Amino acid sequence: MELNMILTITRRNDSEQFTEFFRKYGCSVVMSVVANGTANKSLLSMLGLSASEKMVSVTFADPALRRKLMRKLSSEMKIDMPDRGVAVSVPFSSAGSYTAAALAPSADETGNTDAKEEDSMDSKYELIITICSGGHTDTVMDAARAAGAAGGTVIHAKGTGAISAKKFFGLSIAAEKEMVFIVAKNTNKKEIMRAILQHAGADTEANSLVFSLPVNDTAGFKLMEEDE
Repeated sequence: MELNMILTITRRNDSEQFTEFFRKYGCSVVMSVVANGTANKSLLSMLGLSASEKMVSVTFADPALRRKLMRKLSSEMKIDMPDRGVAVSVPFSSAGSYTAAALAPSADETGNTDAKEEDSMDSKYELIITICSGGHTDTVMDAARAAGAAGGTVIHAKGTGAISAKKFFGLSIAAEKEMVFIVAKNTNKKEIMRAILQHAGADTEANSLVFSLPVNDTAGFKLMEEDE
């Protein structure tokens, strides 16, 4: 079963509205975590955004439902309006059949009439994820912005390999981690990743790991694209 992970970043105060929206269209599994925005003041001003606490929500959908959700995020939830948020869809390469069936309802269950529409990877964006040591988000974002990134979202996390790595390899790994999510144009992806590795890579105090995921759909980027 094909499966997409839909990642939605909104104001924390709006998170319940978006959770109810996804459940309304059959997404029974919606996971959320508090995050912080990193966009600089000039970008916030351009998009009409305020520097508020964010919420990252994750849900799952098959390709047909994903297309419907992305359309409804714009038409029903007005995600393209200033200070509402953004959403990206990332395809899974594989998932357990039972889990996939439980996570994503079928097109028939959601009343979607686009079930037979061919899916395509025609998005011009990619999701860059950086995992760095705690307290080094600014270093990562300064490097990313210098290479063309507009902003990012930070989730605080915790590493699990510190004890075993120290025991077997003599390494000291900071347990406190931060995950930085950056949605970037395909044309800027390599430059942004290269800049992060150069200024905040494994040989620096930030000790960052950087990777990117393909994005097959987006919502909430209308104002930025119109400005460009």
